[in-house]
Amino acid sequence: MPHLYIITGSNGAGKSTVGPAYLPKDITDHHIIFDGDLIFTQKLKELFPKFTKSPKEARNIARDFVINSFDDAIQKAITHKTDFVYEGHFTNDATWDVPKRFKNEGYQIHMIFLGLKNQNLSQLRVTDRVSEGGHYVNKSTIDANFIGNLEKLDKYFSLMDELIIIDSSEIDHKLLLSLQYHRITYAVKKEELPLWFSQYLPLITSLLK
Repeated sequence: MPHLYIITGSNGAGKSTVGPAYLPKDITDHHIIFDGDLIFTQKLKELFPKFTKSPKEARNIARDFVINSFDDAIQKAITHKTDFVYEGHFTNDATWDVPKRFKNEGYQIHMIFLGLKNQNLSQLRVTDRVSEGGHYVNKSTIDANFIGNLEKLDKYFSLMDELIIIDSSEIDHKLLLSLQYHRITYAVKKEELPLWFSQYLPLITSLLK
């Protein structure tokens, strides 16, 4: 049975930098993680200002390139029944269409969620990333992703065959919950949950004793 692995979470939570470390070794050894933000940034640098003097046009072209590349990669994986791994945000119902599609094609769905204690830390992490040459995300998007990712995860978590939720607020990350086939394989005590977990993941929190 093929597998879909998803890395998601707050902006600046470490999806690209530390997220891959939580993937099985055979996945990282044989598959490239589709990182839309990275591909967008690379394409933008190719286009602006060498091929177009318009930042808006460059962004639009780069965005279309990412969408088309993602669609092609998905179709190739499904056609050949190969494992697939990508990172992104899941802030509205439409973003969950891709996991649903893989599920309908007989894939096992695995999600790694990296959370931060609040939006301020998310903003600080992004600011630090930009200072080191990383991609910029505006505050309204950071706030929307912070809350939206959590609210939609709480709604759709039953879609996952495996779900791992990690708090990456500190240097030493903390595993909060691991679900396999909707059964808890590891969980901290309810009183040890960070506020962002208990506040925005009420349905998942209700599984804990």
